[in-house]
Amino acid sequence: VEADWRLFCTLVRFDAVYHGHFKCNLRRIIDYPNLQAYLMDLYQQPGIADTVNFDHIKRHYYITHGEINPTRIVPIGPLLDLTEPHRRERLN
Repeated sequence: VEADWRLFCTLVRFDAVYHGHFKCNLRRIIDYPNLQAYLMDLYQQPGIADTVNFDHIKRHYYITHGEINPTRIVPIGPLLDLTEPHRRERLN
């Protein structure tokens, strides 16, 4: 549904950007197994992975927010693998 895809936009950016850049660093999405599985399930829907470019996402936030990141250094990590089996089918 539409709500899933609206949430996906935030979830897919959270560990890559929001956790470090915006200092939302108490926990990551990967620290919540059910939420991580939900994110992976959405990411693995046909055609979705092709629309996600983590390098572009990170460059956008870390370079355009000079007041938050005046050095404009873009981190290499984290290395995220959303293609692993999510095992959400066991919830049915």
